[in-house]
Amino acid sequence: MELSDLKNSISGLSDQELMDLIRDIRTSRRTPKATTVAKTTKTKSAKATNPISTDALLSSMTPEQIDALINQLEEK
Repeated sequence: MELSDLKNSISGLSDQELMDLIRDIRTSRRTPKATTVAKTTKTKSAKATNPISTDALLSSMTPEQIDALINQLEEK
């Protein structure tokens, strides 16, 4: 930091420089500051509202459907 980098005292500024300084201060306070951390939005996970058990699924299937399921499982 150099001495030349320091701002002048407000008692030594002209009226126009003071008005410019006040205007700069006011505009910097009115502009919203950009947030450095991005906000993340969480998506709700897709939860089954009514979980189906395998027993309930098998009991609701017809015998033909059960045979087809067994055949498909045996192929894999």
